[in-house]
Amino acid sequence: MYLEYWNFKEEPFKNVPDRNLFFKSNPHEEALIRLLYAVEHRKGAAMLTGEVGSGKTTVSQVLINHLSKDRFEVTTIVNPDLNSVDFLRAILLAMEETADEDSKTILLERLKKRLSKNFQQNLITVLIIDEAHLIKDPSSFEELRMLLNLQSDNQFLVTLILIGQLPLKEKIANLKPLKERIAIKYDLSPMDLQDTIRYILFRLEKAGAVRGIFSKEAVKSVYNYAAGIPLRINNVCERSLLIGMMMKVRVIDKKIVKHAIEDLE
Repeated sequence: MYLEYWNFKEEPFKNVPDRNLFFKSNPHEEALIRLLYAVEHRKGAAMLTGEVGSGKTTVSQVLINHLSKDRFEVTTIVNPDLNSVDFLRAILLAMEETADEDSKTILLERLKKRLSKNFQQNLITVLIIDEAHLIKDPSSFEELRMLLNLQSDNQFLVTLILIGQLPLKEKIANLKPLKERIAIKYDLSPMDLQDTIRYILFRLEKAGAVRGIFSKEAVKSVYNYAAGIPLRINNVCERSLLIGMMMKVRVIDKKIVKHAIEDLE
């Protein structure tokens, strides 16, 4: 709606995770480096946690983009709230394997064969469980732990990456056998003020902006409201641009940001 008014080529603050809009803030870059290390060195399991809208899924997408298909096979499960049998089925189906059995033993054996085949072909298997905090059935976590027992030549047949909101940490803390298998852990912290400034400029430039649009005071107001969370930054910046267009201004100031915040709440 406001693209023509602000001379944008695309929406600068859309909230769909996009690996092409990955902003290398200090915490996001560290999260990516840690996950890459876990995968490339076959560390068994890693866990990335953070608040809603902190950018966890985007980090995972950028991670996948870094992994060449001739060396890695990456499978992502995005709806993990399943019982143990359906969980194994979901993994097999995501790998384009047959999963029409009711027997957990048969499903697990089929998965083991696939992992072993990948290993023999020098493919590193990566299993990403997004929204892992949604898992309610403890037996599903147990199945994930059992996958880490599958090894060959003293190497894990799969690298497991758990991604979720902060409650995931508490769930894992109560599952000591799985917790001890997680070699890499990282909490994705919010961005500071300087990274927030850089993030807003980065997004605007990606959208085609050729001039400054947000005043310094406006950006500080955005930061005070969003507390460094990308999702919140996107929401308030997008609403500010809409209000700015309706008010026919050239620069978003802190008053417009205040209106945007009131509008959102």
